[in-house]
Amino acid sequence: MTRGLDTIVDLARYPLDRRDVPRLREVIEQAQADFLVTGVTVLPEFLRPAAVTEMAADVLSDGLGDSMRYEYTVACDRIPERSPLKALYSWEPLLDFVTQVVGERAHRSADELGAITVQIHETGDAQDWHFDMSDYTVMLHIVAPEQGGMLEYIPLPGAFLERGGGLPMRHRHGVRMLATVPGTLVLHAGRRSRHRVTPVHGAIPRVSVNMAFNSKPGQRLNAHVRRHLYGRIE
Repeated sequence: MTRGLDTIVDLARYPLDRRDVPRLREVIEQAQADFLVTGVTVLPEFLRPAAVTEMAADVLSDGLGDSMRYEYTVACDRIPERSPLKALYSWEPLLDFVTQVVGERAHRSADELGAITVQIHETGDAQDWHFDMSDYTVMLHIVAPEQGGMLEYIPLPGAFLERGGGLPMRHRHGVRMLATVPGTLVLHAGRRSRHRVTPVHGAIPRVSVNMAFNSKPGQRLNAHVRRHLYGRIE
């Protein structure tokens, strides 16, 4: 096992390593049901508190300061190799979990900049309504702001997810809001999930992490997207 994942993930609550098969089955069935109805599943207290503290310290240290960001984003190649974020992303049980929940084989992104990104929203920052570039996104909540920084999303009906088409206007209702709670894992339907982050207020930033997964192996962003998202192409 890479870097003792039991120090990062609460494996008693979420035994993705199959140490408690009945509990794992319960977790997966609930996650599948939520994803089918809304295109989103939420796992509270997925990360251990000590791991959250370590991730927050890494992200907010001088090593990932303003000089390492483009706007509010830290690209994958700026995240230290020793970071628990990279250990978690390479962990096979997480990949298997995503695969089982979304209903098709998932693959990690092959993009050197966009596979994992850290989002640091300071006071006044927000994200407008958008879709991700990956087919599926695992979001980790690391630091909660004093105010704001809510994840808003439009639930997707299961039929839409299966056919992969456009979302009819009659389904664009019932916007849901999710507070930033450190330790939470959120899995959503990436490029088909319309979502935004509301403005952040206060001295404490909102810190979250996006991990990209795709339905095909070897997926990379093109130069135009890289320049737009990260201010560089390599």
